[in-house]
Amino acid sequence: MSIALIVNGTPYQNRFLEEEEFHYVYDDVLHIRDLHNYDLTQYDTVLLSCRLDITLLKRYQSKLLNVLHAGKRIVIFGEVLDHFMPTVDWEDSEVNFSWWVRPNGDLPLNQQHANHPLYHFLTVPDMKWHYHGTFMPPEGAMSLLDTPDGRSIFYVDESSFNGQLVVTSLDPMFHIGLGFINQSKPFLHGLAKWLREEEK
Repeated sequence: MSIALIVNGTPYQNRFLEEEEFHYVYDDVLHIRDLHNYDLTQYDTVLLSCRLDITLLKRYQSKLLNVLHAGKRIVIFGEVLDHFMPTVDWEDSEVNFSWWVRPNGDLPLNQQHANHPLYHFLTVPDMKWHYHGTFMPPEGAMSLLDTPDGRSIFYVDESSFNGQLVVTSLDPMFHIGLGFINQSKPFLHGLAKWLREEEK
């Protein structure tokens, strides 16, 4: 299985790439400004790091869609702004940065499809720090973690394309690169192990 990680080259991404414990997550690192040089369909999975340049994501939208049309997988982290992925329904939300320091604080999230293979590698607490927005998955997609109002922060779509689109508003590479939010590390490890296991 081959996995490409697309980055902007921002400082937090560069610091993430220095983290040796995560080198197994990806096989190649591609700068988003150079995507015209690559055939992304040669990869089984393409990871879109959070906070990528939206203008460039829209410029290369057809290349990204080609990955899905070819039966491969794309994983999107963080915000999905300006419809750079046309099937994704994104809605901004207030970010709760402090629930964990409040007495009896909580960030209510509802596990869905607990028998999904992802949950062999992850628990809900691994996926629970904060989120910047939510999604309404398209018909046929499977949400794995919902907010109390029924919107998703993590879903898997195997209906809209020949391939698989994995979408989460969580942003682990950002927090690993900046060195805070402890849950970001077990989350990314669990997700990566699931991705690798899926292709065995």
